[in-house]
Amino acid sequence: MPTFETLPRFTTDLQHLTPAQRRRFRRVVLDAFVPDLRANRPFRPGLRIKRVSGFCGIYELT
Repeated sequence: MPTFETLPRFTTDLQHLTPAQRRRFRRVVLDAFVPDLRANRPFRPGLRIKRVSGFCGIYELT
């Protein structure tokens, strides 16, 4: 199972979301992102996952 690290920029960005946006983010992570990781399949089309340029093993989810 992949692990993650929460960077200060992520925490700041998360704090600037409205409560409704935070709920949506959490729902997408729990209902789409994590299940796709566990199933070891490509991410569904609605999730845009891309590698962060210049960093090995770091990805951006939009």
